[in-house]
Amino acid sequence: MVYLRKLDLAKTALVVIDLQKGIMGTGALKPYSANEIIEKNNQLAESIENTAGLITLVNVDPTTMRFLNKEDSGKAYGNVPADFTEFVMPIAEDEEAKNVLKVKKHNPGAFFGTDLDLQLRRRGIDTIILTGVATANGVYATALDAYQYGYDVIVVEDACGDREEELHHIFFDKMFPKLGQTIQTAEMLKEIESAKK
Repeated sequence: MVYLRKLDLAKTALVVIDLQKGIMGTGALKPYSANEIIEKNNQLAESIENTAGLITLVNVDPTTMRFLNKEDSGKAYGNVPADFTEFVMPIAEDEEAKNVLKVKKHNPGAFFGTDLDLQLRRRGIDTIILTGVATANGVYATALDAYQYGYDVIVVEDACGDREEELHHIFFDKMFPKLGQTIQTAEMLKEIESAKK
């Protein structure tokens, strides 16, 4: 079992990476399906909804990203569907949810080139519960930046996924433990409920 100091929800943000139609609609995620990942994230968001905690939904604008291969270096992604960046979690459109923040990123990590750090610090956040896709890209880049900015990082394993199952396991076995703690959704939900008392 992973040791977690008792959460202070007023200092905690759930940060969800790239759960958007253009990415989740591919159905190519492992070791958990897109539907399983969305379900786990919905459970976490519902547990924090309208508490002292913050729910931060991050999506990526593919038109401002660059390809990494040499042939296409410097080119932004071409034509993308109009709904590519739309969030897949219902809480994104829930007007009754008063503690939801949306952040658009233009790089793998959610901190670089955005006001995420400013938004978290002005609210006194020092702990990040991190989820989303892809494990070895957006989630890792965000976890690394969060660690370097001094946040306590908790990455929820079964609320994340990657296109390569081996990479998912390598990052959870080798990389994330160097940056913070890893945990399963069921245990994280217990910690959140305990923090409400």
